[in-house]
Amino acid sequence: MHEDYEQLLKLTPEEMAVQILEKRRLLADQISFIIQGLEESVDQLQQKYDKITPKYRKNLDEKKNDSKTITEFETIRKELKEEKTQLDAAIRISKESDDAVAYWTRRVERGTGELDYDHPDLLRFSKAVSTGKMSRIGIKHQNKKSFERSPKIFTCCKKSWIILWRYN
Repeated sequence: MHEDYEQLLKLTPEEMAVQILEKRRLLADQISFIIQGLEESVDQLQQKYDKITPKYRKNLDEKKNDSKTITEFETIRKELKEEKTQLDAAIRISKESDDAVAYWTRRVERGTGELDYDHPDLLRFSKAVSTGKMSRIGIKHQNKKSFERSPKIFTCCKKSWIILWRYN
C-alpha cells in the first residue's frame, strides 16, 4: 500500500490525469453491465407484478383477506420499487461517469491549465505556494486565529448593562 502512494507521488499531473481517465473509463464500462442487469431484473419483477395485480385487485373487490396473495403482491411491489430506484441511480451515475470521462479526456488533451471559467487551473494552489504565497490550509488556519472575542456593550432599561460577546 505504501508503495502505491510513493508511485502516485512520482507521477506528473499529466500522468495523473491519464490514470484518472483510465479509471473513469473502466467505471463507465462496468456501469453499463450493472444497468443491463438491473433492467433485466426490473422486467422480470414487472412481469410478476402484472401477473399478480389482477388477483390482488380481485381480493380487494371481494373483500377477501387472502394473506398469501396480499403478502406476495406487497413483496413484489416493494422489490420492484427498490430495483427501479437502483436502476435510476445507476443511470444517473452512468451520466455522471460519462461527464467525468469527457472532462478528463479534455484534461489529458489540453493539460492541467485553465480550460474555461468553470474549469480553472488544477495546479493554481500549488503554483501559489511555490511563488511564496500561503497555502489554502494556512489561510484557513490564519482566518480562524483572526476571530478574536471582543465585548459589545448594550444599554437596557436605562440602568442595566448587558455585555454580549461577538466575533470580529
